[in-house]
Amino acid sequence: MDELLRKLQETNRKMGRLERVILKLKDEKAQLAETVGVLKSALADKDRALDQVEDRIEAAKLSQHLDTDDVARQAVKDKIDMYIKEIDECLKSFGE
Repeated sequence: MDELLRKLQETNRKMGRLERVILKLKDEKAQLAETVGVLKSALADKDRALDQVEDRIEAAKLSQHLDTDDVARQAVKDKIDMYIKEIDECLKSFGE
């Protein structure tokens, strides 16, 4: 009987330790989830910044072409028209 009681007490101690470990792991999981959210937000910000830089580079290239001959100027105008059409399509899709 004493042996059974000792085993039961030992099992209860192990259960208590496991419960503490589980609670600690749940807290750590919540902290990690928060960190992931912050990192995802930062990544989205960096992606937007990268897009803006790429747009500026493209605009600089276009402006350089405007200073060249008429053929290049027409190509730039065509590219601008293409961008305008894409923007119009995007605006139309928002209205749908």
